[in-house]
Amino acid sequence: MKIEKRLMKELIREWQTTELPEVLPRTIHIPLSVNKIIAIVGPRRSGKTFLLFWLAKELLSKGVAREKIVYVNFEDPRLLPFEAKSFEVILDSYRELYPELYPELDTAKAYLFLDEIQVVKNWEIGVRRLYDTGKFLIFITGSSSRLLGYEIATQLRGRALTFELFPFSFREILQAKEIEVNELALYSGTRFSILKAFEEYLNYGGFPEVVLTESAELKLRILKSYVETMFLKDLVERYEIRNQAVMRELVKYLATNVSSLFSVSAFFRWIKQAYPITKRTVINYLDYLEDSRLFFLLKRFSFSLKEQALSPRKCYIVDLGLREVFGHRHSQDAGKSLENLVFLGLMQQKAINPLLDVFFWRDSNKKEVDFVVTERGRVMELIQVCAELSGPGVKEREVKPLIAASQKLKCDNLSVVTMDYEDEEVIEKKKIKLVPAWKWLLRDVLRVS
Repeated sequence: MKIEKRLMKELIREWQTTELPEVLPRTIHIPLSVNKIIAIVGPRRSGKTFLLFWLAKELLSKGVAREKIVYVNFEDPRLLPFEAKSFEVILDSYRELYPELYPELDTAKAYLFLDEIQVVKNWEIGVRRLYDTGKFLIFITGSSSRLLGYEIATQLRGRALTFELFPFSFREILQAKEIEVNELALYSGTRFSILKAFEEYLNYGGFPEVVLTESAELKLRILKSYVETMFLKDLVERYEIRNQAVMRELVKYLATNVSSLFSVSAFFRWIKQAYPITKRTVINYLDYLEDSRLFFLLKRFSFSLKEQALSPRKCYIVDLGLREVFGHRHSQDAGKSLENLVFLGLMQQKAINPLLDVFFWRDSNKKEVDFVVTERGRVMELIQVCAELSGPGVKEREVKPLIAASQKLKCDNLSVVTMDYEDEEVIEKKKIKLVPAWKWLLRDVLRVS
Protein backbone atom coordinates (compact mmCIF):
# COMPACT_ATOMS: atom_id res chain seq x y z
CA MET A 1 0.00 0.00 0.00
CA LYS A 2 1.30 3.43 -0.92
CA ILE A 3 1.47 5.77 2.06
CA GLU A 4 0.26 9.27 1.20
CA LYS A 5 2.22 12.28 2.37
CA ARG A 6 -0.95 13.79 3.77
CA LEU A 7 -1.36 10.84 6.16
CA MET A 8 2.30 10.87 7.17
CA LYS A 9 2.16 14.60 7.88
CA GLU A 10 -0.91 14.05 10.04
CA LEU A 11 0.82 11.32 12.02
CA ILE A 12 3.97 13.39 12.55
CA ARG A 13 2.02 16.42 13.75
CA GLU A 14 -0.39 14.32 15.81
CA TRP A 15 2.49 13.02 17.90
CA GLN A 16 4.31 16.34 18.07
CA THR A 17 1.22 18.12 19.41
CA THR A 18 0.26 15.42 21.95
CA GLU A 19 1.51 15.75 25.50
CA LEU A 20 3.98 13.01 26.37
CA PRO A 21 2.87 10.65 29.17
CA GLU A 22 4.59 10.33 32.53
CA VAL A 23 7.55 8.02 32.02
CA LEU A 24 9.72 6.16 34.50
CA PRO A 25 13.47 6.34 33.83
CA ARG A 26 15.30 3.08 33.09
CA THR A 27 18.76 2.11 34.27
CA ILE A 28 20.02 1.42 30.74
CA HIS A 29 21.87 4.37 29.22
CA ILE A 30 21.01 5.22 25.61
CA PRO A 31 23.32 7.82 24.00
CA LEU A 32 21.50 10.74 22.40
CA SER A 33 24.20 12.32 20.27
CA VAL A 34 26.12 9.44 18.70
CA ASN A 35 26.08 9.49 14.92
CA LYS A 36 24.92 5.86 14.74
CA ILE A 37 21.57 4.20 14.29
CA ILE A 38 20.52 3.19 17.81
CA ALA A 39 18.62 -0.12 17.86
CA ILE A 40 16.69 -1.05 21.03
CA VAL A 41 15.66 -4.71 21.12
CA GLY A 42 13.42 -6.38 23.68
CA PRO A 43 10.32 -8.49 24.22
CA ARG A 44 6.85 -7.10 23.80
CA ARG A 45 5.58 -4.86 26.61
CA SER A 46 9.05 -4.45 28.13
CA GLY A 47 8.87 -0.66 27.76
CA LYS A 48 10.60 0.09 24.44
CA THR A 49 8.01 2.69 23.37
CA PHE A 50 8.10 4.44 26.73
CA LEU A 51 11.89 4.43 26.59
CA LEU A 52 11.62 6.38 23.33
CA PHE A 53 9.22 8.80 25.03
CA TRP A 54 11.69 9.20 27.89
CA LEU A 55 14.47 9.96 25.39
CA ALA A 56 12.18 12.52 23.74
CA LYS A 57 11.60 14.19 27.10
CA GLU A 58 15.34 14.28 27.71
CA LEU A 59 15.83 16.02 24.38
CA LEU A 60 13.10 18.55 25.15
CA SER A 61 14.72 19.27 28.53
CA LYS A 62 17.96 20.00 26.67
CA GLY A 63 16.23 22.60 24.51
CA VAL A 64 15.57 20.53 21.38
CA ALA A 65 12.44 21.83 19.62
CA ARG A 66 9.48 19.42 19.45
CA GLU A 67 9.40 19.96 15.68
CA LYS A 68 12.82 18.33 15.46
CA ILE A 69 11.61 15.09 17.05
CA VAL A 70 9.66 12.67 14.84
CA TYR A 71 7.99 9.49 16.11
CA VAL A 72 6.49 6.81 13.85
CA ASN A 73 4.85 3.63 15.17
CA PHE A 74 4.83 1.03 12.42
CA GLU A 75 2.11 -0.96 14.15
CA ASP A 76 -0.30 1.94 13.74
CA PRO A 77 -3.16 0.41 11.70
CA ARG A 78 -3.18 3.49 9.47
CA LEU A 79 0.29 2.57 8.21
CA LEU A 80 -0.26 -1.13 7.55
CA PRO A 81 1.22 -2.53 5.45
CA PHE A 82 4.25 -0.22 5.34
CA GLU A 83 6.90 -0.94 2.70
CA ALA A 84 10.57 -0.08 2.50
CA LYS A 85 10.05 2.37 -0.35
CA SER A 86 7.58 4.32 1.81
CA PHE A 87 10.43 5.59 4.03
CA GLU A 88 10.95 8.24 1.37
CA VAL A 89 7.49 9.56 2.31
CA ILE A 90 8.75 10.26 5.85
CA LEU A 91 11.60 12.31 4.42
CA ASP A 92 9.39 14.22 1.97
CA SER A 93 6.68 14.84 4.57
CA TYR A 94 9.10 16.26 7.09
CA ARG A 95 10.72 18.47 4.45
CA GLU A 96 7.35 19.89 3.42
CA LEU A 97 6.16 20.34 7.01
CA TYR A 98 9.26 22.29 8.03
CA PRO A 99 10.87 23.84 4.92
CA GLU A 100 12.55 26.50 7.08
CA LEU A 101 14.10 23.87 9.39
CA TYR A 102 15.22 21.38 6.78
CA PRO A 103 18.35 23.25 5.54
CA GLU A 104 19.57 23.53 9.17
CA LEU A 105 19.60 19.75 9.63
CA ASP A 106 23.00 19.46 7.96
CA THR A 107 24.54 20.89 11.13
CA ALA A 108 21.83 20.36 13.80
CA LYS A 109 20.11 17.06 13.05
CA ALA A 110 16.52 16.09 13.80
CA TYR A 111 15.70 13.00 15.85
CA LEU A 112 13.78 10.15 14.25
CA PHE A 113 12.15 7.48 16.46
CA LEU A 114 10.95 4.42 14.52
CA ASP A 115 8.98 2.03 16.75
CA GLU A 116 8.53 -1.74 16.12
CA ILE A 117 10.51 -1.57 12.91
CA GLN A 118 10.52 -5.33 12.33
CA VAL A 119 6.97 -5.31 10.92
CA VAL A 120 8.29 -3.54 7.81
CA LYS A 121 9.72 -5.90 5.23
CA ASN A 122 13.24 -4.86 4.14
CA TRP A 123 13.12 -1.99 6.63
CA GLU A 124 16.91 -1.74 6.72
CA ILE A 125 16.99 -0.40 3.14
CA GLY A 126 14.69 2.47 4.01
CA VAL A 127 16.47 3.26 7.28
CA ARG A 128 19.81 3.25 5.47
CA ARG A 129 18.38 5.81 3.02
CA LEU A 130 17.26 8.09 5.87
CA TYR A 131 20.60 7.70 7.63
CA ASP A 132 22.57 8.52 4.48
CA THR A 133 20.82 11.89 4.14
CA GLY A 134 22.87 12.97 7.16
CA LYS A 135 19.91 14.92 8.53
CA PHE A 136 18.64 12.56 11.25
CA LEU A 137 19.81 10.81 14.39
CA ILE A 138 17.83 7.59 14.16
CA PHE A 139 16.48 5.37 16.97
CA ILE A 140 14.69 2.11 16.12
CA THR A 141 12.98 -0.48 18.31
CA GLY A 142 12.02 -4.06 17.60
CA SER A 143 10.93 -7.25 19.33
CA SER A 144 12.89 -9.59 17.07
CA SER A 145 16.52 -9.89 18.10
CA ARG A 146 17.55 -12.20 15.27
CA LEU A 147 15.97 -10.11 12.52
CA LEU A 148 17.43 -6.87 13.83
CA GLY A 149 20.78 -8.53 14.47
CA TYR A 150 21.04 -10.04 11.00
CA GLU A 151 19.86 -6.95 9.15
CA ILE A 152 22.10 -4.63 11.16
CA ALA A 153 25.06 -6.92 10.54
CA THR A 154 24.49 -6.85 6.77
CA GLN A 155 22.89 -3.65 5.49
CA LEU A 156 23.79 -1.43 8.45
CA ARG A 157 27.15 -2.82 9.55
CA GLY A 158 29.31 -0.19 11.17
CA ARG A 159 26.38 2.23 11.28
CA ALA A 160 24.37 0.90 14.23
CA LEU A 161 24.63 0.17 17.95
CA THR A 162 22.28 -2.33 19.58
CA PHE A 163 20.92 -2.15 23.14
CA GLU A 164 18.77 -4.82 24.79
CA LEU A 165 15.85 -3.89 27.02
CA PHE A 166 14.24 -6.25 29.53
CA PRO A 167 11.15 -5.89 31.73
CA PHE A 168 11.80 -3.92 34.93
CA SER A 169 14.75 -5.03 37.04
CA PHE A 170 14.18 -5.24 40.80
CA ARG A 171 15.86 -1.87 41.23
CA GLU A 172 13.52 -0.34 38.63
CA ILE A 173 10.52 -1.92 40.36
CA LEU A 174 11.47 -0.22 43.63
CA GLN A 175 11.88 3.08 41.79
CA ALA A 176 8.44 2.63 40.20
CA LYS A 177 6.94 1.96 43.63
CA GLU A 178 8.84 4.95 45.07
CA ILE A 179 10.65 2.75 47.60
CA GLU A 180 13.96 4.36 48.51
CA VAL A 181 16.95 2.03 48.50
CA ASN A 182 20.12 2.81 50.45
CA GLU A 183 22.17 1.38 53.30
CA LEU A 184 20.00 3.08 55.94
CA ALA A 185 16.83 1.61 54.45
CA LEU A 186 17.99 -1.85 55.51
CA TYR A 187 17.60 -0.84 59.15
CA SER A 188 14.18 0.79 58.91
CA GLY A 189 10.60 -0.09 58.03
CA THR A 190 11.54 0.33 54.35
CA ARG A 191 13.15 -3.11 54.52
CA PHE A 192 9.70 -4.71 54.78
CA SER A 193 8.49 -2.80 51.72
CA ILE A 194 11.54 -4.05 49.82
CA LEU A 195 10.88 -7.65 50.85
CA LYS A 196 7.20 -7.38 49.86
CA ALA A 197 8.18 -5.96 46.46
CA PHE A 198 10.66 -8.82 46.03
CA GLU A 199 7.97 -11.41 46.76
CA GLU A 200 5.74 -9.82 44.13
CA TYR A 201 8.62 -9.77 41.65
CA LEU A 202 9.21 -13.47 42.24
CA ASN A 203 5.53 -14.23 41.57
CA TYR A 204 4.43 -11.71 38.96
CA GLY A 205 7.63 -10.62 37.22
CA GLY A 206 8.68 -7.18 36.04
CA PHE A 207 6.57 -6.14 33.07
CA PRO A 208 5.94 -2.43 33.72
CA GLU A 209 2.15 -2.58 33.36
CA VAL A 210 1.97 -5.54 35.75
CA VAL A 211 4.26 -3.89 38.31
CA LEU A 212 2.14 -0.74 38.35
CA THR A 213 -1.10 -2.72 38.81
CA GLU A 214 -2.09 -3.27 42.46
CA SER A 215 -4.66 -6.05 42.12
CA ALA A 216 -3.25 -9.59 42.00
CA GLU A 217 -6.21 -10.68 39.88
CA LEU A 218 -5.58 -7.91 37.34
CA LYS A 219 -1.89 -8.75 37.25
CA LEU A 220 -2.74 -12.31 36.23
CA ARG A 221 -5.29 -11.16 33.65
CA ILE A 222 -2.72 -8.85 32.07
CA LEU A 223 -0.11 -11.60 31.98
CA LYS A 224 -2.56 -14.02 30.38
CA SER A 225 -3.34 -11.45 27.70
CA TYR A 226 0.39 -11.06 27.05
CA VAL A 227 0.80 -14.79 26.49
CA GLU A 228 -2.27 -15.19 24.31
CA THR A 229 -2.39 -12.04 22.22
CA MET A 230 1.20 -10.83 22.07
CA PHE A 231 3.63 -13.72 22.24
CA LEU A 232 1.71 -16.61 20.72
CA LYS A 233 -0.14 -14.43 18.20
CA ASP A 234 3.09 -12.70 17.21
CA LEU A 235 4.90 -16.00 16.89
CA VAL A 236 2.15 -17.62 14.85
CA GLU A 237 1.80 -14.67 12.47
CA ARG A 238 5.44 -13.66 12.17
CA TYR A 239 6.77 -17.16 11.54
CA GLU A 240 3.64 -18.59 9.88
CA ILE A 241 3.50 -21.44 12.38
CA ARG A 242 1.24 -24.21 11.17
CA ASN A 243 1.23 -26.49 14.20
CA GLN A 244 0.08 -24.07 16.88
CA ALA A 245 -0.68 -26.89 19.31
CA VAL A 246 2.97 -27.98 19.33
CA MET A 247 4.15 -24.41 19.84
CA ARG A 248 1.80 -24.08 22.83
CA GLU A 249 3.05 -27.35 24.28
CA LEU A 250 6.66 -26.24 23.82
CA VAL A 251 6.03 -22.90 25.55
CA LYS A 252 4.21 -24.64 28.40
CA TYR A 253 6.99 -27.22 28.77
CA LEU A 254 9.74 -24.60 28.84
CA ALA A 255 7.80 -22.34 31.23
CA THR A 256 7.29 -25.28 33.59
CA ASN A 257 10.92 -26.40 33.45
CA VAL A 258 12.82 -23.13 33.81
CA SER A 259 16.37 -23.33 35.20
CA SER A 260 16.65 -26.89 33.89
CA LEU A 261 18.56 -28.58 31.10
CA PHE A 262 16.52 -28.78 27.92
CA SER A 263 16.98 -31.65 25.49
CA VAL A 264 15.49 -31.24 22.03
CA SER A 265 15.65 -35.00 21.52
CA ALA A 266 13.83 -35.80 24.76
CA PHE A 267 11.08 -33.26 24.03
CA PHE A 268 10.74 -34.54 20.47
CA ARG A 269 10.38 -38.16 21.62
CA TRP A 270 7.60 -37.06 23.95
CA ILE A 271 5.70 -34.70 21.65
CA LYS A 272 5.75 -36.92 18.54
CA GLN A 273 3.56 -39.41 20.39
CA ALA A 274 0.72 -36.90 20.24
CA TYR A 275 1.50 -34.81 17.13
CA PRO A 276 2.92 -35.65 13.68
CA ILE A 277 5.98 -33.41 13.67
CA THR A 278 9.65 -33.51 12.71
CA LYS A 279 12.62 -32.80 14.94
CA ARG A 280 13.63 -29.96 12.62
CA THR A 281 10.29 -28.26 13.28
CA VAL A 282 10.89 -28.44 17.03
CA ILE A 283 14.33 -26.89 16.55
CA ASN A 284 12.83 -24.12 14.41
CA TYR A 285 10.14 -23.40 17.00
CA LEU A 286 12.78 -23.18 19.68
CA ASP A 287 14.71 -20.67 17.54
CA TYR A 288 11.56 -18.56 17.17
CA LEU A 289 11.05 -18.47 20.94
CA GLU A 290 14.64 -17.34 21.45
CA ASP A 291 14.32 -14.79 18.67
CA SER A 292 11.24 -13.24 20.29
CA ARG A 293 13.21 -13.04 23.59
CA LEU A 294 10.53 -15.10 25.34
CA PHE A 295 13.06 -17.78 26.36
CA PHE A 296 16.83 -17.98 26.65
CA LEU A 297 18.94 -21.11 26.30
CA LEU A 298 22.13 -20.76 28.30
CA LYS A 299 25.30 -22.42 27.03
CA ARG A 300 27.57 -24.60 29.12
CA PHE A 301 30.95 -23.01 29.82
CA SER A 302 33.87 -24.64 28.08
CA PHE A 303 37.15 -23.47 26.63
CA SER A 304 36.20 -25.59 23.62
CA LEU A 305 33.72 -23.81 21.34
CA LYS A 306 32.73 -27.16 19.83
CA GLU A 307 31.84 -28.55 23.26
CA GLN A 308 29.87 -25.40 24.03
CA ALA A 309 27.86 -25.81 20.84
CA LEU A 310 27.10 -29.52 21.31
CA SER A 311 26.26 -29.54 25.03
CA PRO A 312 22.63 -29.33 26.25
CA ARG A 313 21.56 -25.87 27.37
CA LYS A 314 19.61 -24.57 30.35
CA CYS A 315 16.31 -22.82 29.79
CA TYR A 316 15.18 -19.51 31.33
CA ILE A 317 12.08 -17.38 30.74
CA VAL A 318 12.19 -13.61 30.21
CA ASP A 319 9.71 -12.92 33.01
CA LEU A 320 8.52 -15.08 35.89
CA GLY A 321 5.02 -13.65 35.63
CA LEU A 322 4.63 -15.49 32.32
CA ARG A 323 5.60 -18.69 34.06
CA GLU A 324 2.92 -18.00 36.64
CA VAL A 325 0.17 -18.05 34.02
CA PHE A 326 1.49 -20.49 31.42
CA GLY A 327 3.62 -23.06 33.22
CA HIS A 328 2.89 -25.53 35.99
CA ARG A 329 4.55 -24.46 39.22
CA HIS A 330 5.19 -26.74 42.15
CA SER A 331 5.57 -25.78 45.79
CA GLN A 332 9.03 -27.33 45.93
CA ASP A 333 10.50 -25.45 42.94
CA ALA A 334 11.02 -22.02 44.52
CA GLY A 335 14.72 -22.57 43.86
CA LYS A 336 14.05 -22.79 40.12
CA SER A 337 12.22 -19.46 40.11
CA LEU A 338 14.96 -17.90 42.22
CA GLU A 339 17.63 -19.14 39.80
CA ASN A 340 15.67 -17.68 36.88
CA LEU A 341 15.52 -14.36 38.71
CA VAL A 342 19.30 -14.35 39.19
CA PHE A 343 19.72 -15.17 35.49
CA LEU A 344 17.60 -12.15 34.57
CA GLY A 345 19.69 -10.00 36.91
CA LEU A 346 22.82 -11.15 35.09
CA MET A 347 21.26 -10.51 31.67
CA GLN A 348 20.28 -7.00 32.73
CA GLN A 349 23.85 -6.48 33.88
CA LYS A 350 25.09 -7.78 30.53
CA ALA A 351 22.78 -5.33 28.73
CA ILE A 352 24.60 -2.52 30.52
CA ASN A 353 28.09 -4.02 30.07
CA PRO A 354 28.33 -5.81 26.69
CA LEU A 355 31.76 -7.21 27.60
CA LEU A 356 30.12 -9.60 30.07
CA ASP A 357 28.92 -13.07 29.17
CA VAL A 358 27.06 -15.72 31.16
CA PHE A 359 27.25 -19.54 31.12
CA PHE A 360 26.63 -22.49 33.41
CA TRP A 361 29.33 -25.03 34.37
CA ARG A 362 29.16 -28.80 34.58
CA ASP A 363 31.98 -31.32 34.87
CA SER A 364 32.19 -34.99 33.91
CA ASN A 365 30.97 -35.99 37.39
CA LYS A 366 27.80 -33.88 36.89
CA LYS A 367 28.86 -31.30 39.46
CA GLU A 368 27.11 -28.13 38.37
CA VAL A 369 27.46 -24.41 39.06
CA ASP A 370 24.51 -22.32 37.98
CA PHE A 371 26.35 -19.31 36.56
CA VAL A 372 29.82 -18.52 35.27
CA VAL A 373 30.26 -14.81 34.58
CA THR A 374 33.05 -13.85 32.20
CA GLU A 375 34.43 -10.55 30.95
CA ARG A 376 36.54 -10.47 27.79
CA GLY A 377 36.70 -14.27 28.06
CA ARG A 378 38.11 -14.25 31.59
CA VAL A 379 36.11 -15.93 34.38
CA MET A 380 35.16 -13.20 36.85
CA GLU A 381 32.55 -14.78 39.13
CA LEU A 382 30.93 -18.11 40.01
CA ILE A 383 27.38 -18.08 41.35
CA GLN A 384 25.32 -20.88 42.86
CA VAL A 385 21.62 -20.40 43.61
CA CYS A 386 19.88 -22.25 46.43
CA ALA A 387 16.63 -21.05 48.00
CA GLU A 388 17.01 -22.98 51.25
CA LEU A 389 20.30 -24.09 52.86
CA SER A 390 19.01 -25.41 56.19
CA GLY A 391 18.27 -29.01 55.17
CA PRO A 392 20.68 -31.87 55.99
CA GLY A 393 23.61 -31.86 53.59
CA VAL A 394 22.18 -29.07 51.42
CA LYS A 395 24.98 -26.58 52.00
CA GLU A 396 27.65 -29.18 51.33
CA ARG A 397 25.88 -30.30 48.15
CA GLU A 398 25.70 -26.73 46.82
CA VAL A 399 29.19 -25.64 47.85
CA LYS A 400 31.16 -28.66 46.57
CA PRO A 401 30.57 -27.89 42.86
CA LEU A 402 31.39 -24.23 43.53
CA ILE A 403 34.79 -25.17 44.98
CA ALA A 404 35.46 -27.66 42.17
CA ALA A 405 34.67 -25.00 39.55
CA SER A 406 36.79 -22.47 41.44
CA GLN A 407 39.80 -24.76 41.22
CA LYS A 408 39.16 -25.72 37.60
CA LEU A 409 38.46 -22.20 36.33
CA LYS A 410 40.88 -20.40 38.66
CA CYS A 411 38.28 -18.02 40.08
CA ASP A 412 37.96 -17.11 43.77
CA ASN A 413 34.94 -14.78 43.52
CA LEU A 414 32.33 -17.21 44.80
CA SER A 415 28.72 -16.56 45.82
CA VAL A 416 25.67 -18.54 46.86
CA VAL A 417 22.45 -16.60 46.31
CA THR A 418 19.72 -17.66 48.75
CA MET A 419 16.15 -16.73 49.54
CA ASP A 420 16.95 -15.08 52.88
CA TYR A 421 20.17 -16.51 54.37
CA GLU A 422 23.22 -14.25 54.70
CA ASP A 423 26.72 -15.10 55.86
CA GLU A 424 30.32 -15.42 54.74
CA GLU A 425 32.22 -18.67 55.19
CA VAL A 426 35.65 -20.08 54.42
CA ILE A 427 35.45 -23.64 53.12
CA GLU A 428 38.54 -25.50 51.88
CA LYS A 429 40.38 -22.18 52.00
CA LYS A 430 37.79 -20.57 49.69
CA LYS A 431 35.81 -17.55 50.86
CA ILE A 432 32.17 -17.91 49.91
CA LYS A 433 29.57 -15.14 50.20
CA LEU A 434 26.01 -16.23 50.99
CA VAL A 435 23.65 -13.43 49.95
CA PRO A 436 19.83 -13.07 49.95
CA ALA A 437 18.55 -12.70 46.40
CA TRP A 438 16.85 -9.36 46.98
CA LYS A 439 20.09 -7.91 48.29
CA TRP A 440 22.11 -9.49 45.47
CA LEU A 441 19.77 -7.87 42.91
CA LEU A 442 20.48 -4.50 44.54
CA ARG A 443 24.23 -5.07 44.86
CA ASP A 444 25.16 -1.98 42.87
CA VAL A 445 23.09 0.23 45.16
CA LEU A 446 23.95 -1.49 48.44
CA ARG A 447 27.60 -2.11 47.56
CA VAL A 448 27.23 -5.89 47.86
CA SER A 449 30.21 -7.40 46.06
